[in-house]
Amino acid sequence: MRACTLSPADPRPLLTPVALEDTVMPGLLLLAPRKTTEFETPHGPVRLRKYGGAPGHEFVRAAVLAGNGRDRAALVTLRPAAYPYAGAWLAALAEHAPGAADHRNPGAAPGSVRLVAQMTRNHANGVPRQSDGSVGWSVPGASARVWPDGRLTVTSAAGVELSARLEGEQWDTHRVAAVADAALRLLCAPEARHVTRTSEPRGWSRAADRWEDWAGGPVGVKSGWMYDGSSVAACSCGWRATVPSRDGARGAAAAHLREVGAAVPC
Repeated sequence: MRACTLSPADPRPLLTPVALEDTVMPGLLLLAPRKTTEFETPHGPVRLRKYGGAPGHEFVRAAVLAGNGRDRAALVTLRPAAYPYAGAWLAALAEHAPGAADHRNPGAAPGSVRLVAQMTRNHANGVPRQSDGSVGWSVPGASARVWPDGRLTVTSAAGVELSARLEGEQWDTHRVAAVADAALRLLCAPEARHVTRTSEPRGWSRAADRWEDWAGGPVGVKSGWMYDGSSVAACSCGWRATVPSRDGARGAAAAHLREVGAAVPC
């Protein structure tokens, strides 16, 4: 496999996920069983080793290192159907890997990962959890599931699977959600890459009490009720905007969809 190492003085641009796919795909096909190789992503090295030689039984194990370059932060299993997505998937894991890792389970709760993830339309509470503690959700064309022990699996409607075992307590909710989002964006249907949503306005609330100075000292004065009609418009691609009204948020979301060339729901 061709290793691509970029130094700070290297004038070449960093590899994009598409370029990484072009780099990794031929290497994984040509890598001999029981052979190990290593290549550099823009965010750190990844070590790969192929197992099995019989058709239909081969797979590749990849070790993604933490930011310190020593600890293993994720162990990835790649089947041949996932080879075209290997570069972008491994780059996303390396990008969001913590600075150090140990052999403990991640500190992220699966339910919290589901609520923080961007690749979902619904962020309501009450996320269903299986008896094994895992939480799953889906977008058009792909589904994701996260386990408390660090396992993460994203599967496409065609049966392609991107999976990893995240290692270390330093994998927090936002890091796990980020890699789940990255895998879902790789495997989902094109229309799912831009799924917009708007939040409910905060509504009526009482502001914090204020203090006024009188001759005898400070006196607490109850504040009146205030209405906040602002709404947040967000997209599964990561775009986000706060607008004074929910109708305005819906309009901003529609404008974002038109800007990226996606279909606007009626």
